[in-house]
Amino acid sequence: MDPHTRAVLDLAVTVGGMGAEISSVELVTAVANHPSKRMSGNLSSVALADVYARRLQLGDADGAIKKAFTAFAQKVPSLRADVERLYAAYHIPGGKAPDADFKAVPLGGMQPPRDVQILTIVATFAHVWRAKQGAPGRPIGINFLRKIEHGLIFGLYGAVLAEVDWVVMGAGDPSAIPALLTKLARHEPVELPIHVATVPLGQYKVALTPRDLAGSDLPPMRRPLFFAILSSHLQAQGLAANPVTRPDGFVMEAPIAGGHNAPPQKKVKDERGYYIYGPEDEADIDAVAALGLPFWVAGGRGKPAKLETSDGPLRGRQIGTLFALSAESGMAPEIRKKVLTLIWQQKLDVVNDGAASPSSYPFKVALMPGTVADPAVYGERERICNIGHLRGWRPKNGVVIGACPADDEDRYTGSGGAAWRMKGAMCLCNGLLATCGLGQPGEAPLVTLGDIAPVRELQRHLRRIEYTAAEAAAWLIGEL
Repeated sequence: MDPHTRAVLDLAVTVGGMGAEISSVELVTAVANHPSKRMSGNLSSVALADVYARRLQLGDADGAIKKAFTAFAQKVPSLRADVERLYAAYHIPGGKAPDADFKAVPLGGMQPPRDVQILTIVATFAHVWRAKQGAPGRPIGINFLRKIEHGLIFGLYGAVLAEVDWVVMGAGDPSAIPALLTKLARHEPVELPIHVATVPLGQYKVALTPRDLAGSDLPPMRRPLFFAILSSHLQAQGLAANPVTRPDGFVMEAPIAGGHNAPPQKKVKDERGYYIYGPEDEADIDAVAALGLPFWVAGGRGKPAKLETSDGPLRGRQIGTLFALSAESGMAPEIRKKVLTLIWQQKLDVVNDGAASPSSYPFKVALMPGTVADPAVYGERERICNIGHLRGWRPKNGVVIGACPADDEDRYTGSGGAAWRMKGAMCLCNGLLATCGLGQPGEAPLVTLGDIAPVRELQRHLRRIEYTAAEAAAWLIGEL
């Protein structure tokens, strides 16, 4: 077993790749540098092209992005001019005015424009590179959402170029990803079939030919490990049975985990219309262990437990919410403090909303005043889809167009969308970017969390509302 694989499989605690920029470089490096050498984390890949474009418009005051983009240009010299041009196109020395809108990243259609492809590749590279600079010698992972399809292969290629140690992915069928990573590490052409309503899968694809974009002189890269985020042992068995789809391991996620979840089997809802999960929605962990592949368990695993060395496939825990609310997370400080105060006061409710995400997956929403989950805020917000990562695709008049149920009613229904899908649909793109402090002026945040009970237990133990990632880590392993 090579040293990179051994270092990853030795991890007893990993940070989940949460939200947009919640699993930030600062958070992941803080955990990766834990003295035990048994912890690390997954960077969030969500909307990284937007994240970096907006951070450039805020000025890049410490030059961190400039350094990372320069490192990319040194690795991929054929794209140096493009990277410098894109940096200049978005960079505003001293930062934009607080009330000025961010310049948008024009995603285009199903196949992103060349500039968006390059920006996605270099932004993902930069994120991983910065984390590796901050935690030298430590394994670093990155989390992708399978449901965000149009930019996926470009983000994966950027992560491969940065020598990420592992990729973890949920929110959709991950069966194509092991083969994709193998090809990308060799700079071979790849295609990703895109789901288009009413059309057989495979008719439409997003394609990347790395050597056409990045040059023909790049040496083969080390292929990262791939772990599939699943909630079903049956799905794990199916993926493991085929050498083409078999991942290197799993993250087995319980329904209490934050973000997107699989729908509950019984589709039962409470009196408010939110999904209720039951024992039937829990994966059979013994069945997963019988497959012999390494795995971590996630969702509701934030209680203190000593670090132990596992000789079996169960490697440890993936933790989200406890770290999402630590000082090093990418959540905007004022929002994080409001969340923590509500938890301290036992006034925060987290629900399983089946309508919130345009992806159609149930989504964990924290019912906070002043956020998109506040009915008054939701009702006043102009319905608009101006970022577009969760648009669904459908044919119209001979072309494929994107449509989002959180968009304007006329645009959505005029694109063939069903009006009933719009009820309760939230703009996750704008809401999650606002939560990490990168929202357009006037955009309200949207907070997703999982199990908040350990957060309050840690607060009570410390006798204060806020805490650091180091304190969360110490709490998790029973050393605080």
